[in-house]
Amino acid sequence: MEKIRFDVVGLYHWDVRDRWKEYAASAVGRRLTMQPQPENLKDPYAVRAREGALHVGYVAVPDLDVVYQALAGSGQKRLHGVVVESNPEPPVLTIEAEVERVDWNYEPFDDSVYRDWHYDGLPLMPPKLEQLADLTADLTDALESSSRMDEAVISMAEKLLSEHLYDASREMTRARYRLEKLLSERSEASLQAIAHQLRHQKGMLMRHENRDKVARYLFIELPRQLRKKGLENSHYTYDNRLDELEQQLRAFPYQLYDKLQNDPVDFLREVYYNHVPRKFLFQLLSGIVLMILKGRVKIKKWGREGDTEPIRQIENLVEPAKSAVTENVLLSEKAAVYWQKLEQKGFVDKKHMLIPSTTRQQAMYIADIFTDTIGMKARWKPFEQLWGIKNLAQEKYAYLEKGNTISRSKEIEDIFRG
Repeated sequence: MEKIRFDVVGLYHWDVRDRWKEYAASAVGRRLTMQPQPENLKDPYAVRAREGALHVGYVAVPDLDVVYQALAGSGQKRLHGVVVESNPEPPVLTIEAEVERVDWNYEPFDDSVYRDWHYDGLPLMPPKLEQLADLTADLTDALESSSRMDEAVISMAEKLLSEHLYDASREMTRARYRLEKLLSERSEASLQAIAHQLRHQKGMLMRHENRDKVARYLFIELPRQLRKKGLENSHYTYDNRLDELEQQLRAFPYQLYDKLQNDPVDFLREVYYNHVPRKFLFQLLSGIVLMILKGRVKIKKWGREGDTEPIRQIENLVEPAKSAVTENVLLSEKAAVYWQKLEQKGFVDKKHMLIPSTTRQQAMYIADIFTDTIGMKARWKPFEQLWGIKNLAQEKYAYLEKGNTISRSKEIEDIFRG
């Protein structure tokens, strides 16, 4: 017989939603039945957790593997377990089940949906994800090969806690479960504590604030790093194939490319709940980053609060086609002096593009004073074309009407003095 542990989440959505806090507080010792739900339209691999006829929640996505492997190994259609631990908020019930055998090699997911999909564009492996794959492999090797704890093992385990959220692939969910199990089996209190933290992070993996953080890295920070290397001006052969490559991305299963453009934060939830394998996820992300750099990605919404700042940052990643006015005036020797000062003060980068911390009001104020200082005929359009933003005139009107203070306005004024 083998014992396995897994989590049940989502208590505030189902039959105990009106009393989930009370239910979670008294959950230890309750006996639950785990029932696969292939008819579930959102996730045919979902496993419902119930107490009798009471729908309590669902098995956490990272634990679906082990539940299906236990069902396959024991030849059962349902799994029974007892709540051994309860985390109140977010509500996570840890279940322990005893089964005859676990088939650790059983593959529950059908990848035939990817059989005809391919992407042959520029491979752009996100460094964080590549490093995370190496970290999980090294930590697994260290825990399996030695019973001795050293500083390297602790350091890797602690880093895993802060970094593993960046990888929503199927392989990471499996590695996370394996590492949690290996750490919990160690006698050292520090490693057991990390295993405990990993277990309770499962219920928070897809929280909005975590997905927002990962989306900002993948779709803003990473493209910005690549752009600084001049990537958008290299690999010219891909410019002739952008339509073809974008068609490949649109053909990705579950319409994930379109969902990315609808909301990058929600896109990560879709990746997670569709159990996307790392190989195909990295190809999809490579294509998305390339399309961002080439100006093909048009984001409609960012997160549930509808934050517009990340959308503006993505738009600013694209090197806009400069107008004749921009070429002749903003790139003159006279203008270069002020661009250098703006860069030194941290308002723009070396390519004269606004850095993320520069606000729309500051951009308007810079454009307004810049225009007067170098004697430009057109006030707003050259800057709007250069920076890929709109309505700077309306921004000034709102500023004058409300009389708001622009942060660092004195620094901006000093740049253009003398």
